[in-house]
Amino acid sequence: MCRKQKNCVELGTDPNLWNRRAPLPVPDWFHDELIKFVAAVSEAANGKVSESIRLLGEVRDSDLRQWYVEHGQLSGMYRANYFDLAVPKSPEVPLDPIRSPDRHAKEVLSRDGYRCRYCGLRVVPKNVLAAYSEAVGSEVFRVTGTNAQRHGVVLAFRANVDHVVPWNLGGRTVPENLVTACWACNYGKSGYTLEQIGLEDPRAYPPEVDNWDGLTSLRVPLRAVTRAESA
Repeated sequence: MCRKQKNCVELGTDPNLWNRRAPLPVPDWFHDELIKFVAAVSEAANGKVSESIRLLGEVRDSDLRQWYVEHGQLSGMYRANYFDLAVPKSPEVPLDPIRSPDRHAKEVLSRDGYRCRYCGLRVVPKNVLAAYSEAVGSEVFRVTGTNAQRHGVVLAFRANVDHVVPWNLGGRTVPENLVTACWACNYGKSGYTLEQIGLEDPRAYPPEVDNWDGLTSLRVPLRAVTRAESA
């Protein structure tokens, strides 16, 4: 267990070996779990809720959660610990009065192909996750609450919009300073600058855009299943 430790066994203690694109790249098996989740959501969208729940049960819920809690969300802190960095202080300049990037979320996620611009992981918007939860029931797929209460899929694959230059360090809440991020990379940055924790600017690399839409095309069918069950 790495939580509450100075170093992370997955990150290691040699900064020369640290990934320069992401605070801590996700394990390869994450991609297999996403494929399982996509299959589960597809079944729910087709009205096959029982089959969807069965397939969801095959997803490594607790393993996804444990990796996020023990490693992913703290990776920036582990990097900062190595360099003995102080907690970043707000600059003596006015901060952007708009902090939340939600107003730009749809534009940024679409621009970035619904992929984390740091680690490249395919992600799913929160409104799609919420629609799936409503279709199958929050008792089997919870999207809110503590880390222990949320399903591991939410912690691993929920799409977020990240300030490349942190808001608390003067970064603006505009699309040019915003990128799509998985939760692990978003929280892993810990409010430090990219330079402080040894990361390259994700904007230096073009987004990977293909037919992955973050399951947004299934949101309307999922909502229809919810309405049909409540009728």
